[in-house]
Amino acid sequence: MNGVDIPFVDVRVRWQPLPRRSSHTIGPRLPAILLLALLVAACGSTGGGGASERPPTDRTAYVAWQEWSRFGRSTVVHGGSANGHVNRSGINERSEPLSSRIGDYWGSCGHAGWNGRTSSRPWSGAFVSWVMGQSGVSARDFSPAGRHGQYLSSLYDRQHATRSPGFVLHAPNEYAPKPGDLVCTGTAGPTWRNADPRTAHRRIDSTASHCDVVTSVRGGYVQAVGGNVKDSVTMSLYPVDSRGRLAPLAGKTWFVVVEKRV
Repeated sequence: MNGVDIPFVDVRVRWQPLPRRSSHTIGPRLPAILLLALLVAACGSTGGGGASERPPTDRTAYVAWQEWSRFGRSTVVHGGSANGHVNRSGINERSEPLSSRIGDYWGSCGHAGWNGRTSSRPWSGAFVSWVMGQSGVSARDFSPAGRHGQYLSSLYDRQHATRSPGFVLHAPNEYAPKPGDLVCTGTAGPTWRNADPRTAHRRIDSTASHCDVVTSVRGGYVQAVGGNVKDSVTMSLYPVDSRGRLAPLAGKTWFVVVEKRV
């Protein structure tokens, strides 16, 4: 082209297999490989919080879960280890601004003047009532009250007065709780279950002692958040059986599981 000779270059590529590495070559690399694996595992884990680090999708469960986080994630594990969860303390009820937050719980029950510094007033019932209201449950479906027995007996009455109740009470051995439900203990077992309505109302009102809001069920445990536990908002982990129902637990008497349908 244009009288210019283009030189020819002969390029040949020869493939040669990589030399084998002996075990002496790989050996020094193992610590670095193991370290990398540990770092990847650590980044993919959630630490001591375990599954509870993931917010629940049920609205009622989510409101309770948020309050648990606000109070420093106090945790009580019942029945051994639970997927990395350990017992830990949260923020005390008398510490501000959370003491005033408990005043909000009481305000939902008509006691705006009470708060976390108010002595000798257990606020676990007020907590449940506040959570229900904040999650959009109407007072018609859930009548707020400071006592667990008061709102539970009201739920029982409404269950028997309408075909489509927002909440249904079950004996603990009859129903597997899900997020948004309530798990409750009492001074006696579910003696209300086969009683006539008048007697059942009276037993529920006088026997219920504490309820937690279920936020998750996984790994063989119900995770449930309640107020006035360890002087804070605390998540308790309760073991369940193969059917997902609450297992017997030393020191606690299961009284009722409340199914939330709204």
